Amino acid sequence: MKKAIALIVMASLIVAALCALDVRGGLVRVKIDEINGRVTLYRLAAVKGTQYEPLVFDTDARTSSLVAAIDGRILKLGDTQEYRIAVRKIANGAEVEFASQVAAVTQRIVFIRSADSRIFNGFRITYEVKNLTARDAKARLRQIWDTTQGEKASVHFSTDTIARVEEEMIIARGEAPLYIASPGENASLMLLLKDVDGPDRVVLANWKRLADSTWFYDTLMKGFSMPPYSVNDSAMALYWDDFIVKAGSSKSVSCYFLTGGAGLEFTRQVTKNGYAIVGEAAVAPPAAQVQPAQAPAAASEEARQKLLLDIEALRKLLGNLDTAIQTVDAVTEEQLQALLAELQTVQPPAQPVEGQPVEGQPAQPK
Repeated sequence: MKKAIALIVMASLIVAALCALDVRGGLVRVKIDEINGRVTLYRLAAVKGTQYEPLVFDTDARTSSLVAAIDGRILKLGDTQEYRIAVRKIANGAEVEFASQVAAVTQRIVFIRSADSRIFNGFRITYEVKNLTARDAKARLRQIWDTTQGEKASVHFSTDTIARVEEEMIIARGEAPLYIASPGENASLMLLLKDVDGPDRVVLANWKRLADSTWFYDTLMKGFSMPPYSVNDSAMALYWDDFIVKAGSSKSVSCYFLTGGAGLEFTRQVTKNGYAIVGEAAVAPPAAQVQPAQAPAAASEEARQKLLLDIEALRKLLGNLDTAIQTVDAVTEEQLQALLAELQTVQPPAQPVEGQPVEGQPAQPK
């Protein structure tokens, strides 16, 4: 039975890896799962050469989640069939769109750099809510990041005023420190809160308690453990309170993250010197652009339909694998072999090749 569990979990991870858009720039990297739209952030660890350190839990990207409330209806995006998922590579980053008949929510991750860096070392994350109806709508958002770096040394979070956050906290926008960091041994993630766009409030809490909450979170506890289910397990939740989206229009909110190396050194430097975001890294003037050849309309439509079928097959397989994990004691050897055989038949969606133009964008010079 242990073998069956291991094989099923391994198959789930393989499917998730096959269906992820992976974009890298400078010191940072973002992956978006094309099946559930979940986002994972990384930083290049200098001490490990070319190895990227996950800044949020990456074994199961679903532990970080985006929840939207549109006119009071709360939905965890990526977990509902009502919203279609589209993942795209964009200039210096990536985006995922969750679209229904009434609204479209786009999470856009763009690489940024601080004034003291010549290459990308952070993220600007924008959430755009588009109202597709003929009447005004009220929206609010909650993003949970399942932070991991601080857990390894039990320094879950730190700020410029609190070196070691040891209990759950709610931080309102008007009372926000300079930053909130999840400090690690080789890589750290820092949410910037001064002189930049940001959430209305941030909640630092046990991951399971946050994930299980419908929306509001106001009953705090000491520490970040909830034995036996969730021990030494913290997360950061960003809340944007109610805002109005006019009929047929859209509204965007944003937040900024910097990344750094060893947590103590990184946070001391930012506390002493502050930070300044200068946006995207400098790029060379564009050379003569070559327009990509246009594929025949019929061929493009055929490729699109095949891609949709491939993604649907992968979603179905991942659902079957999840069901098998939940009922692993009842899984027969025949069912296990059938799942593994199905895994071998699916093909991952084609990824953009480095150096080739992204759909809707001109070719870029090398």
